[in-house]
Amino acid sequence: MTPWPESLGHIQARCLALQKPRIAVHHGIWRELLTAISRNSVESHDDRTRKWYFPSAVSEATHDEWTVRQILVHQDLFSDSKSLRANVTDFHARQGIVLTDEEVTSFYSLRPDGVAFDDKNKHCVLLEFTHPMDSVSSSPEGDWAERKELEKNTRYGMYIYFINYLSALHGRPWNCTQSNFTAGARGSLRLKQTQFQGRLHLLGVTSPKAKEKI
Repeated sequence: MTPWPESLGHIQARCLALQKPRIAVHHGIWRELLTAISRNSVESHDDRTRKWYFPSAVSEATHDEWTVRQILVHQDLFSDSKSLRANVTDFHARQGIVLTDEEVTSFYSLRPDGVAFDDKNKHCVLLEFTHPMDSVSSSPEGDWAERKELEKNTRYGMYIYFINYLSALHGRPWNCTQSNFTAGARGSLRLKQTQFQGRLHLLGVTSPKAKEKI
């Protein structure tokens, strides 16, 4: 019996000797997808300026993963490191969480796979890329894509909450959300095509031909 390609991929994913090649392939696919989204994002404002800005999309050969701190700088929500550390500490303390100095630094140093900005409407979108799971159908634990979606949203939920909290604290109307992209033989392009294309549309990819090509 021939294993599913994804099964082979997950076997390779457990092999420590293949860690660096695996990461390189992951980044290569994401760069290609991110560049395609940026290139085909043609939605504009009334003044004909482009709506979406993708700082992470440098080229198909390289990409720039912004930290949470860099995102806050772009949103004009960062003044200095001391204030940022105090904001992070206070934000968690309000939820009964005490962070060490190292954990505070780690929090604002997190790098999502990508980020997109609609500066005029003050909308920030954290972008995450992942590969399909082994199971093609639902299981007692739920649909594989839904589980992966939940994992990604759970991981970044606190950061989105923090960015929106800080925006409100500073009296600035930024709204931060998240879009996840799962690509592969049995990834978003087949099982979750409507969801995948809907997220492309959100990021300004309005052409049906461009969506299909991506």
